[in-house]
Amino acid sequence: MIPCRPAFPPSIKETFAAKEGSCCPNNHMRIALFTPFSPEIGGGSVQFRSLLPELRDLDIVWFYLAEKPAGSQPAQWLGRPFTTRQLLSDLCVRSGFLPGSTALARAFASRIQADLYWVVAHNEGISLATELCAMGKRVHLTIHDDPVCMFKRSRKYRAFAPLMSRQFSGLLQLVESVDVISPGMRDAYKQRYKLNSFPVYRFVSELPRVSSELAPDTLTVGHIGSVYQAKPFCHFLSACQQVSRRAKRVLKVVRIGSSPDIDQLASANPQVFENCGEQNEEKAIARLASCDFLYAMYPAGRRFQCFRQTSLPMKLSTYIQAQRPIFAHTPSDSSLATIVERYKIGTVCTSNDESELHNALKALLEKQIPRARFEEVRLDLMGPEPLQQLRATLTNVALNPTARSSAASSSSA
Repeated sequence: MIPCRPAFPPSIKETFAAKEGSCCPNNHMRIALFTPFSPEIGGGSVQFRSLLPELRDLDIVWFYLAEKPAGSQPAQWLGRPFTTRQLLSDLCVRSGFLPGSTALARAFASRIQADLYWVVAHNEGISLATELCAMGKRVHLTIHDDPVCMFKRSRKYRAFAPLMSRQFSGLLQLVESVDVISPGMRDAYKQRYKLNSFPVYRFVSELPRVSSELAPDTLTVGHIGSVYQAKPFCHFLSACQQVSRRAKRVLKVVRIGSSPDIDQLASANPQVFENCGEQNEEKAIARLASCDFLYAMYPAGRRFQCFRQTSLPMKLSTYIQAQRPIFAHTPSDSSLATIVERYKIGTVCTSNDESELHNALKALLEKQIPRARFEEVRLDLMGPEPLQQLRATLTNVALNPTARSSAASSSSA
């Protein structure tokens, strides 16, 4: 038996006690959003911070796990994340493969009272959603990254990918509804699991008005966050240096956020990298708008195939708002390549050969991409239609239990 951490601050218990047993006048339902990450960090939090203000008429309370409480967001901290051992213990016992303990997930589930549980399917979220379904609760699932793919990518969890596959496929049969991060994931899940889902990326009400004042003597490349493989980025950087030298321009790479894979390069080439650190989106957009183009990568190789075909980087939404050409360094089967090519907002380069990268960079620098193309992709990916579908789904599921959830509730009782 693996001991659980004490995870629930007294203030959370008071919140639950206030809500438990209360009725929902005028069909007003309570929705508990659970994320296994802080509301201040990462692409997932960016998504929810864009969606929740537009759903303010719904009674949604955001609960999350993190090493410490977030200071600036109105959300309820439940406690620290599972340890690796606790996460794998939960996974093993639920898959029927090895002994373990579901006590920690059960403790979290028993302390949240709502009409609908909106859960992000990642690590602890999968454990919690599975536990809630076993209790007969109604669950709506949000999927940002395919959990099985994430386990296969991880050296730590790779051996447990078959167990995650078993648990995840079973969970999809139990939840009431599912939204996914991209059309690619929607199509893949329809084929693989016979699952009906709908894509929700994030919400952006309108493109900002930006000032794209480019420095004529500098080739400025913008980038947010991490790169998935260091070697392709090194080849890209070398090609950029060739292009800048031939154009008699100084190369500058603007970094927003952090990436261990870039840190070593930045330390060795401080004259090339401008390290901006973490920035809010408004400042990030303003800085990126003055770049010649923006860089995004998805990795090649069979091990990353599912990931790149189904996921969609949240940095893309910031790039679109900055309205600068995008250099997508990725295999052509990726969701990133599909968006860049479909809306003609940049160039896709599938090669790590520096001569081919050089040619692709030259072609991109010759492009003038009108604001209308960025507006088109904003409307399709981040406009009101996906938000309206999400609202309708949450409302319908919360107020109208299906036979599946009713049967589960009866059996658990």
